[in-house]
Amino acid sequence: MKKRTRNKLLAIVTAILLAAVAIVPGLGTLKAGAATNYTPVAGGTTKFTKYLVIPSDTPKVPALSFAYSIEPGSKVDGGVGTMPICAGNDAGRVSGTPTIAGGQAAFGDSDTTTGGTPADNADTTKKYAQKAVTIDFSNVTFSEPGVYRYLVTEDTTTPANVTFDSKPVRTLDVNVVDNGNGTLVVSYVMYYGTVTSAQDKTDSRTYVDDNKTSDQTGITDGDKCDNFVNSWPAQNLYFGKKISGNQASKDKYFRFTVKIKDAPANTHIGVTGNLETNPIPENINGATEFVATDLVDGTPKTFTNPVSFTTDTNGEATAVFYLQGDQYVCLQGIPKNTKYEIAEDEYVADGYVSTATDSTKTTTAFSIGSLTFDDDVSGTLITDDVYAGFTNTKEGTIPTGVILSVAPWAIAGVVILAGVVFFAIRSRKKYEEE
Repeated sequence: MKKRTRNKLLAIVTAILLAAVAIVPGLGTLKAGAATNYTPVAGGTTKFTKYLVIPSDTPKVPALSFAYSIEPGSKVDGGVGTMPICAGNDAGRVSGTPTIAGGQAAFGDSDTTTGGTPADNADTTKKYAQKAVTIDFSNVTFSEPGVYRYLVTEDTTTPANVTFDSKPVRTLDVNVVDNGNGTLVVSYVMYYGTVTSAQDKTDSRTYVDDNKTSDQTGITDGDKCDNFVNSWPAQNLYFGKKISGNQASKDKYFRFTVKIKDAPANTHIGVTGNLETNPIPENINGATEFVATDLVDGTPKTFTNPVSFTTDTNGEATAVFYLQGDQYVCLQGIPKNTKYEIAEDEYVADGYVSTATDSTKTTTAFSIGSLTFDDDVSGTLITDDVYAGFTNTKEGTIPTGVILSVAPWAIAGVVILAGVVFFAIRSRKKYEEE
């Protein structure tokens, strides 16, 4: 009897469950599906910052482009206290290929900069331009929780004249986790250098966000970071004019030609200094004569020194300046390994002897204010600013002795004439008295 009762109860419960399954579709498979099947999740996008460090007196951000690529990292087994790493191309867990949006970070002379402060570990003699670079995972899907590793690499073969990061690779881990309801969510962490270790389960390191210095001081492989840093080691080229001699004209302007070669294309070079920035009239006491091709039609004829100039597609440029004695030009933002040549027109017909400064620092050196000009007038800019120029001497010997040789006779004549006048007046007076 009891057995028949139990069987009847079991049959009733089974019938109820079957009816519930029929009424609620999918109820019988809900538990199994939640435990074994995830809906693949797309990766979305993430970003890193590209910093370009330039000297604070560089007038404009140079036109430079930096290229990047992304590839899968390698699988790493886990261990005690560490999680395993999946390769970014694990065929069983991930599909699709990430890309760098645009493939590069492009800078130009319209970009703005920020100054460095000690608070962000940056050199205050530098300033910083920055670009956000997007890594696109929207075509990549992940089907299982895990850490998926990729490597982001910067091309260090171009552009030239740039100091690249000593570690041009960043490790990017894509963290895919179950958010608790059977769906997947994605986050990203970037590390400095190439990381070959597993993921530390207790990793609490913070990002190194503010270290913008070109040598990445204090950062080691595996430190979190979200940037690449390169520097533009530009120098300044100074050239000045000195005149000497008792016949040298302080009114005269002397013509200089500066040639720049082997710079990057479209490099913007600024001009500062104590040179004349207003139009220079040709007829100042007749001392200056401009080259005809330097002049713009007008009366009176004038010339204006350039305030900046730009290299062509071959990285070359030529600029003309007119300087008086004790004036100088500072060309700013000339990149490393750029060749320069400074030439002065000849003024032999005007009686001037021209002497160029040179690196032997002999008597050709001269000073203008606190600046000393003693470098070669041609060469290559490497790491230091260059100070070069020309001294023009016009010395005349004034004939002497002519006036001295006639002076005694002149004095005697004056004495005789004075005597004649004296006796004439005396004789007249005596005649009138008689």
